[in-house]
Amino acid sequence: MKEKQEDKLYICKPCGYVMKESELQDVCPACGLPKKVFEQYKERMSPGRSRILHLDLHPIAVHFPQTTLVFALQALLINLFFPNFYPEILLGTAKFSAVIFPFTVFGAFLSGMIDGKLRFKSVTTPILKKKIIYSTIMLIASFFTPFLAWKGIEDLQSKILLLICGTIALICGIVLGHAGKRLMNIGMGGAVKIWGRKF
Repeated sequence: MKEKQEDKLYICKPCGYVMKESELQDVCPACGLPKKVFEQYKERMSPGRSRILHLDLHPIAVHFPQTTLVFALQALLINLFFPNFYPEILLGTAKFSAVIFPFTVFGAFLSGMIDGKLRFKSVTTPILKKKIIYSTIMLIASFFTPFLAWKGIEDLQSKILLLICGTIALICGIVLGHAGKRLMNIGMGGAVKIWGRKF
């Protein structure tokens, strides 16, 4: 009985923060209002879906391409303006980032598809369609980066081409971030089937 009580969820009515009963303290950790503003919250999703979504796999995965891209672009820009400032280190950083970039984008794309399916039971909703389009553009742009890096980015033309690919991917990433932030705390109730398995 005690275990069931600990598993109960409570929501802060003013800000919407959800937490377990065992984690309740004197104030809401999000907005700071007193404990009395909390009320019991019933999770609409199936336990399997809720458990996977609470791992935040997609929100975590999207940080890898963003970080990789920022390293590559910063290194390239510094090298363009200060070509004699540690060129081996900066171009090495840009090359390494460019090579692994498409893998990080693909990981974020795959986790996003799973997240969308788990959260909304479909990936064909208007916002998710928009996200898929921009993700695909970002993925295509990322495919060019390792080839440019392997070819060598010592000359100005290669650096500019890599900057163009990176800038396109960065713009897509910003659009995706703005679209995704509104979907973080919402989702349809019930269970969903993915790859023939019910969650």
